[in-house]
Amino acid sequence: MSHVEELIEKVKSLNETQAKALLDWLELRENSQALRQRLDDEIELGLAQLKRGEKIPGEQLYAEIRERSRMRRAAQNA
Repeated sequence: MSHVEELIEKVKSLNETQAKALLDWLELRENSQALRQRLDDEIELGLAQLKRGEKIPGEQLYAEIRERSRMRRAAQNA
C-alpha cells in the first residue's frame, strides 16, 4: 500500500469531529499560504515602485496608516 493510500484510509477512519478539525486545519493552512503569497506580491510591487522612483511623502503614508488602523478598530468594535 502506498503512502497516499495509507493516508486515505486514515482519513476514512476519522470520526466527524476529527474530520472537521482536519478540514479546518487544511483551510487555515491554505488561507495562510494565500496570505503569504499576497504579501510577497505586494512587497514586490512596492519594491518595483520604489525602483521607478514612485514614492509618497512620509506624512501622507503615516496619515494613511492611521486611517486604516482607525477603520480596522471601528470595524472590530462594531
